[in-house]
Amino acid sequence: GDETSCKNNKKPTIEGVWLAKRASTKSHHPNYWDPTVAGGQPANLSLADNIVKEAHEEAGVPAEWINKSSNGSDTMFSDHTHDPLTITTAKPDGTCLKRSLYYSSDLQVPHDWTPIPVDGEVSEFKFYSMKELEEELRFGNSLRPAMRSVLLDFMMRHDALKGEENIQELRNAMRRERLLLW
Repeated sequence: GDETSCKNNKKPTIEGVWLAKRASTKSHHPNYWDPTVAGGQPANLSLADNIVKEAHEEAGVPAEWINKSSNGSDTMFSDHTHDPLTITTAKPDGTCLKRSLYYSSDLQVPHDWTPIPVDGEVSEFKFYSMKELEEELRFGNSLRPAMRSVLLDFMMRHDALKGEENIQELRNAMRRERLLLW
């Protein structure tokens, strides 16, 4: 899938990230939280085109924010799709074993922007500070299971985890097809 995290920066650090609450009508993991934009990757679209499509459909992100370079504006798109996460997931009883690739990207957004649910797949958005996100990753239970890894990777890419010694080893493990979530 394609996962885009919309973040706010206060140089040199990231203030936080917008998370999307999945609609109660979703067949898998309703009412769990995802990155700002999370969508499957269809065979008939390029990664880039799908990121633009999903970002608009789920959060009302203007296509030009993703398609243009920074040029001193309030927005900046960072593509990390060259380095996907490989995650194997299953239902709690061990059935429905599935291996997935997650292609991540980040979008720096203006401080006064708020995502808007457009296509009905998201019920609301909430801004999480990096501290709140770390607390949720460590102790919470409201993130969709596979997205815990995507958001953990987001925090590692931005050096936002505190007190962790072997970050690079963890990042490598997330890409060697060894990460298994139940």
